[in-house]
Amino acid sequence: MNYRSTPRLLQYLLILVLVVLVVSCEKEAVEEPEIDPCNPEGVPGELLEATYFMSFTPEQVQSYLSAFGAPIGLQVDYTVDIYQVAYQTLDKAGSLTNVSGAMFIPRGLDTLDLLSVQHGTIFKRDQVGSVNPLFALDGMITAMNGYLVVVPDYLGLGDSQVLHPYLHAELSANAVIDMIRAARIYACQNEVALTERLFLAGYSEGGYVTLVSQMIMETEYAEEFQLTAVAPMAGPHDLVGSTRNLLKRESYANPAYLVYLVGAYNDIYEWDQLADIFQEPYATNIPALLGGSLNASEINARLTTDLDSLFKPEFRTSFLAGQEELIEGALRENSPLDWGPIAPVRLIHGTADSTVFYENSVTVYQSMISNGGLSVDLIPLFGADHGTAAFPAYYFAIQWFDSLRTSSQVF
Repeated sequence: MNYRSTPRLLQYLLILVLVVLVVSCEKEAVEEPEIDPCNPEGVPGELLEATYFMSFTPEQVQSYLSAFGAPIGLQVDYTVDIYQVAYQTLDKAGSLTNVSGAMFIPRGLDTLDLLSVQHGTIFKRDQVGSVNPLFALDGMITAMNGYLVVVPDYLGLGDSQVLHPYLHAELSANAVIDMIRAARIYACQNEVALTERLFLAGYSEGGYVTLVSQMIMETEYAEEFQLTAVAPMAGPHDLVGSTRNLLKRESYANPAYLVYLVGAYNDIYEWDQLADIFQEPYATNIPALLGGSLNASEINARLTTDLDSLFKPEFRTSFLAGQEELIEGALRENSPLDWGPIAPVRLIHGTADSTVFYENSVTVYQSMISNGGLSVDLIPLFGADHGTAAFPAYYFAIQWFDSLRTSSQVF
């Protein structure tokens, strides 16, 4: 035996062992099970449950259209099956939490376009589509035009027991994005054929939520979501400008909205500044008012429309002087300005709106154009206020979406 060759032999054996180990590890890595796309678990957008609730026919809805002042020509064609959806999204701490929403699926169509409809401001926790589909009549109507429609309740409403993060961009968008994910999972599990088209629409708070959802989808999830068209209607997009305009006024007919915004931000950012902003007894009572058991009218009745009596004068003075940097910074951070959208956008707004000022849509329109927005339009509804503009706005949005579905143009 040649002992001088032993070290070389040992080297060969060691190399052989290392090769076997590497190949084995690679084989094990390849054979690891992949996440099931029809049943992902422990991720934002996980579908927890989709429970059949009830069905509505076009005939049943027609009476509601007349009662709520829907414009002549607004058609509804399909019976829809309605589902209560439970899914997961992220809360203010970045942890997974359960939320809810309603899903409307029209009957008789082989393939469906997906549309997410964002509802307007709701204070009472159970006044949402997952509890009663008539609270999501806008979603039901659009579904009856042939769309699979989801209407997220948002954080703090429906099944969610936290304080609703009113007009907070990221938390609002998360609830929308994750419900779209949950709807796609449902479609995958139940062999519902979805097209590649994806639409967003919403009115009032829903207009704001629609636009911030588009912004976050296009800037953070561009590979996952390719939007076809977006209709943000009557949304409070310029939060700094709107707050300045309101604080200059002597009165405001809906003080509940102001309290909602400040109360939500005070909770999210942990300011503990309600007593520095509001007069008593309002400052002390605000947490109870926003507990989810009262509606807008009940909250307004417990406040005052006189802004001198609602806000502390030193706060109004300092904010208007630009000295409330913390609060103004949060408002600016959550305003969907300084961004150019990729998907086509149509802003629709009543010019006589005294609840959410028309200037909000003008400001965001100009901002999106100046930032390179590829296709942005502003549709004014002349003489319409916040209430009377709602149905016409949806009518124009549906007409626009339908025209894109039937055209050969691809975005």
